[in-house]
Amino acid sequence: MKSCKRYVSGFFLHTTLFVLLILLLYPLAMALWGAFKSPTNFTETQWYPTLPLYFSNFWYALEKLVRPILNTLLVAILGTAGVLFISSLSAYAYARMKFPGQNFLYMFVMALMMVPGCLTLVPSYMLYKGTIGIDNYAIMILPMWVGAPVSGVFLLRGFFAGLPEGIFEAARIDGAKEFFIYTRICLPLSLPILGTMTIMQFSNVWNDYFWPMITIKNENLLTVSASLLLKYAASTQPAMYAGYLVASLLLVFLFLFANRYYVEGLASTALKL
Repeated sequence: MKSCKRYVSGFFLHTTLFVLLILLLYPLAMALWGAFKSPTNFTETQWYPTLPLYFSNFWYALEKLVRPILNTLLVAILGTAGVLFISSLSAYAYARMKFPGQNFLYMFVMALMMVPGCLTLVPSYMLYKGTIGIDNYAIMILPMWVGAPVSGVFLLRGFFAGLPEGIFEAARIDGAKEFFIYTRICLPLSLPILGTMTIMQFSNVWNDYFWPMITIKNENLLTVSASLLLKYAASTQPAMYAGYLVASLLLVFLFLFANRYYVEGLASTALKL
């Protein structure tokens, strides 16, 4: 009787998971084969793949999205580099150095994570517009350096605090300065969590469309997500699908190549926290 109940419950569990998996993957598959259809074929056979494959949609997408993709790469690389440097340096100070008010300042920084972004949207726009102006790369990069390191400090502090103390004490006994320990010991041991943060930050930049939409008026400076909404005027649904796929390719490749560091970083951070 128990085995029968276990079989029935397992059947319903696996059936539910299978249905949820289909609901998750089918829209992605539909976008994939829809990008290779002609407008006529898509209207008649949009629910399943067909032959022949039409690659003209991708040439149209590449022509329209090359500049936005390059813009996004520039913003993502500079923004991510700054976020990693600022957050890792701050996290090292909180995890491995002693100074008055350390815990109070750390809790104050963590409290900033509770502030919703919409609350500071208008003041941030007015501040950056009055200082560095709009329609430039700096207004997309500088807010990342200011706001994104908060969550990075939280992740990296827990990771740094879990590293063996003996390594740092031995380096200090040998006369190493704190910045040398940070660059030559702490950072090389933290590649998994740094890889995780890189993927997360790249993904945030790649998917962000709201801030570029309100701060960039020059279409040649738009990032890829904002360009898809404002500039990419595809005449057909297959061309739109092709644009979405082209815009996602670099992010997918980044995750595939850095997937090992991403998983290791998440697992090690969870254990150390």
